[in-house]
Amino acid sequence: MVVTTFVAIGVLVVGLLIGWPVLVALSAIFVAVQLLMIGARAAVERNDRRLAARLAARLEAHNGEA
Repeated sequence: MVVTTFVAIGVLVVGLLIGWPVLVALSAIFVAVQLLMIGARAAVERNDRRLAARLAARLEAHNGEA
């Protein structure tokens, strides 16, 4: 996903250099969506780690009572 983002940034620069506004617009939109997806994936992974830690603590507390 990160490699694709860098390729899209490269295409954006090439589009700017050769003067193709449609290529520039599509590349800019693609880069924005890719960056949003990278941020969302990081947020989900962080939430998964927090949830796993809370679940482990809850299971440990439950096993301690038994």
